Amino acid sequence: MSGESHAEVPAGPRIHRLPDDLVDQIAAGEVVERPASVVKELAENALDAGASRVRVEIRDGGRSLIAVSDDGCGMTREEARLALERHATSKIRDADDLARIRTFGFRGEALPAIASVARVRLRTRAAAADEAFELEVEAGRLLREGPAGGPPGTRVEVADLFAPVPARRKFLKSAATEWGHIADWLTRLALARPELHLELLREERPALAWPAVRDLRERVAVVLSEDDAASLVPVEAEDGALRLTGYASRPDHHRASGAGIHLFVNRRPVRDRLLRHALLEAYREWLPRGRFPAAVLHLDCDPARVDVNVHPAKWEVRFAEPQRVHALVRRALREAVSTRGWLGGPAAAGRPGSGAADAAPHGPGRGRAPSRAAAPAEAGWILAERPEPAAEEGRAGPVPRPGSPAPERPVRFSDFRLLGQLHATYLLLEGPASLLLVDQHAAHERVLYEDLRAGLAAGGIARQGLLGPARVELPPALRAALVEGAGHAAKLGFEIDPFDEESVLVRAVPALLAGRDPHPLVRELAEELARGGVDAGASPRRPMRDLDTAIATIACHAAVRAGDRLEPPEQAALLRDLDRIPHAPCCPHGRPVAVPLPIEELERRFARR
Repeated sequence: MSGESHAEVPAGPRIHRLPDDLVDQIAAGEVVERPASVVKELAENALDAGASRVRVEIRDGGRSLIAVSDDGCGMTREEARLALERHATSKIRDADDLARIRTFGFRGEALPAIASVARVRLRTRAAAADEAFELEVEAGRLLREGPAGGPPGTRVEVADLFAPVPARRKFLKSAATEWGHIADWLTRLALARPELHLELLREERPALAWPAVRDLRERVAVVLSEDDAASLVPVEAEDGALRLTGYASRPDHHRASGAGIHLFVNRRPVRDRLLRHALLEAYREWLPRGRFPAAVLHLDCDPARVDVNVHPAKWEVRFAEPQRVHALVRRALREAVSTRGWLGGPAAAGRPGSGAADAAPHGPGRGRAPSRAAAPAEAGWILAERPEPAAEEGRAGPVPRPGSPAPERPVRFSDFRLLGQLHATYLLLEGPASLLLVDQHAAHERVLYEDLRAGLAAGGIARQGLLGPARVELPPALRAALVEGAGHAAKLGFEIDPFDEESVLVRAVPALLAGRDPHPLVRELAEELARGGVDAGASPRRPMRDLDTAIATIACHAAVRAGDRLEPPEQAALLRDLDRIPHAPCCPHGRPVAVPLPIEELERRFARR
């Protein structure tokens, strides 16, 4: 037909076998993404060879040279030759081994893939051999082989990475960027293997060195930043064959990215989505949106219950019981962090919320004017509901390891000795090992937020009628959003009716706001409704989630503000209120409620240490 074009059908067979060198280069695309991938494969091979010391040398971000030396078992002449052939390995014997992988990778898979896109020199010596054996390969072709001198172990040099495939080479980033990826992966390896002596050279100069240590705590202290390491609390729990150990940051310490999260499964560094989701769920109630904890978590399990071959680079895994793994991680983290032990106070004598003092009315802030300086810093921050109790999921919580100390009971703020108020903004508390500063506005805001949520869950927030309706003028778009969302406003304690095309009448407000000017809060509520922050289509499992931002705004307006003088009884009542709620690391907008100042820091400043 005229006007139509057809692709020409090539003459001869349309299906054909690819040359071996092209097959190798295609396979390399799955294994070798960048220089860091080469370092990963070679270092993992060294660990599988039983190495206790690994030395990595980098030039030009890995473009010019990557060299990995180890003191492992080494290889014989025949094994070295086989290691550069595809589908040759010392780690898999039969199909059953694939279901219980205990090693990192297959030396016979990574080496030929790397050798197909670079020049590789391999020198190895078995412990019982009198001399080493060396061979050199370029673009998959053997250039030379023969005896050589060298200590027991293996050294692999990779030069001119991607030289045979210029299209791949031009997509490499700058030397500094590629170096960053290499250092990041070696950091993960150091945290995965505390017993490993690991050193890294850059441009022939020492860059990083991590001597072997006895346990993870010592390795974390030297690998992570001093700030991150100081913020961590231990995590340890078991559930049958699952065992979780490691460290996670206190809720008052958070970062702008997830770069501080290090996850390991059977000592393999992973970026697994299930584990990461469980970690973030545990912190969801404590951290503002866009902030992340730091963590070093090791999950050990039966290799037969986890599939490590779901990702070409083995960054992700698949668990046979994902829900069980998720629940263990989430609960263990919440148990470790929610004790409030990071505040530096004594263990509680009893469970919060059991005494008559806990039923005392909110002492501070009733009838005070809101502070504009304390308005929400990020209107889109939303708190999800607390995870359901373990019994509701039909599974027991994490079980401490046999012989481990009993879980620490939550710290009560009222256990500290109240010293008074500083600058009409902070409450000063004396603990056995720290001076604790409590932000009175953030603390009261969090208490009110929890109470408002409880009221909403019980059917609606208590309201207070105004002596006379207040007319609030709004732009047309905000007025329309407020009128359409009148049902949500009613749940939050407002009674609002349309008046004319430019205003509404406010007849009642939340009881916490009685005596306040309703204009600014009604306008903020209208803006939130216009942004879609309060959605009628909330998830049935989280019916309150889409009202959280509005509740946080109400709590912020009702809370005592910075600069308000509180009498001692009001200060004590606020501390009792903090004990009454489950957790209080931050206000609903992410500002910390309490900051401990260790006695050691005070003694250092006064030159007593």
